[in-house]
Amino acid sequence: MTRPRYLAASVLAASLILSSCGGGSGSSDTTTPAKRDKDSLEISGKGPKGSGPAPDSVTLGVRIDVDSFDPQSSLGDSAAGQMFTFVYDTLVRRSIEGKIEPAVATKWEVTPSKGVFTIRDGLTCSDGTPLDATAIAASFTALGNNAASMGKSKMFGPDGLASATADPAAKTVTIENKSPNNDMLVGLATMGFIVCPAGLADPIALKEAPQGSGPYELSEAKRGDEYTLKLRDDYTAWPEGMSGADLPTSVTIKVITEDATAADLVESGTLQIAGIQSTDAKRLTDNKDLVYVPANGFNTNAVLFMHKDSSPMNDPKLREGVAMLLDSVAGGTAETQGMGIPRRTMYTPNVDCYNPDADAYAPKYDPKAAAAFLDKAGYKVGADGKRTKPDGSKLTIRVIGNNNQGKIPQFIADSLERGAIDADLFVGTYNESIAKLLTDQFDVGSYPFTDSTPTPAAWQSQIGSGASANFGQINNTEFDRLAQEALSVDPATDPEGRCAKWQAAEKAVLQAADLVPMDQPTNHWFGNGVTFNAAYFRIDPFSIRSK
Repeated sequence: MTRPRYLAASVLAASLILSSCGGGSGSSDTTTPAKRDKDSLEISGKGPKGSGPAPDSVTLGVRIDVDSFDPQSSLGDSAAGQMFTFVYDTLVRRSIEGKIEPAVATKWEVTPSKGVFTIRDGLTCSDGTPLDATAIAASFTALGNNAASMGKSKMFGPDGLASATADPAAKTVTIENKSPNNDMLVGLATMGFIVCPAGLADPIALKEAPQGSGPYELSEAKRGDEYTLKLRDDYTAWPEGMSGADLPTSVTIKVITEDATAADLVESGTLQIAGIQSTDAKRLTDNKDLVYVPANGFNTNAVLFMHKDSSPMNDPKLREGVAMLLDSVAGGTAETQGMGIPRRTMYTPNVDCYNPDADAYAPKYDPKAAAAFLDKAGYKVGADGKRTKPDGSKLTIRVIGNNNQGKIPQFIADSLERGAIDADLFVGTYNESIAKLLTDQFDVGSYPFTDSTPTPAAWQSQIGSGASANFGQINNTEFDRLAQEALSVDPATDPEGRCAKWQAAEKAVLQAADLVPMDQPTNHWFGNGVTFNAAYFRIDPFSIRSK
């Protein structure tokens, strides 16, 4: 399912409904479009060097509409996350190589529990309001107090923000967390969007119109269709060595729901930038006039189980048996049309602490063994050929999906039916599936855990027992404990100790069959007349240049 994230979500934040399946180890790469430019593929998402400043105007395609212009309460899906990078700034930025660089802050000192950031002089909001330390601290205070935020734990850790304070004389903002988070800088770079005072004063209006701190401002909006952004004349927080003369003066973000349509439009030049996740990407790689920038997701998508008491999937034995019915290779292919990489691990090779052998902890795809296991657990096959609950009552598993998820919802339902489990499949629109997700009306579905934050800590914000994006209501106390310990380790002094904790946390989730990893998706970005750097969910606005 497409992530209401970011979610993405990543969080979200993108971010949210179902979209993957599991089985086998699934750790070997599948074929993706032909490699054409070695330099652009050395780092996932790194485009070739541009020839000069960007064209005056650029149109960028997104798959779904922006749900809200409020980054503190948005579900953080791909379109919203992309919009935020244009209209909101962050304290720091993360380069395509993974280096943390200045943004609104020029320098910083951080520990796992505290960060002190020195703010640039002369910053303003898009409405002309000064963006000083006091305004920035107020934005983070509001974020920390926002119960609806999907991504705040990526910045503030699992226990949240203790305080965000300003020292106007020193021009500093100090962020203190209630518990350690050694990935604070990465979270701030990818999710820490700064909302200006007018937006904090009227959060209802903020949903429809941004109050931004970034390089662009919204000049025209046609909901469900397109958004026109204009480069600000008064923006000053430029990356080192660049200025507004390097970027397009106008960017249009256009909603294109079908990959085939987006592929046609980018090939014709109607769109200058589009991300293609279906097999339509294969034909575009043959067009040597286009720039090709593939970007692998951080962490895997997975089949998510509902853990609340009223769901049959609350039983760990049923989860384990169902996990053995799900083939990650076939499921990953169903979700990504073979354009992703099947995996049975939670972490991926582009994320710290990846362990390729972790797939051994997950239940292996084995329908025959699953049948015997479920029989022993009391889920017997009745006269109608369907399994019942151990008490003899009817067993029906609700499978949820949406029409943006390829064939993965049907794949999950078919896998259950082949295992003699009655499956009630719902495939609706994106908004319909979101509604069911947010009201707990599902038992199983494919969820986009792939994140915009390139750390194992992204999982804590989505399956930690206190996480706002924990839609499966997973309560794995061993994972919670190990994640908290991992976030407390200083990676600069004990990187091996940090990874040992994260790898043990992954093991705890896989062995409990809390979810079943399916695949690492790839977004195949294409540019017509332009080049850029990209992450899975979004391109970097500061990287757009002429081809």
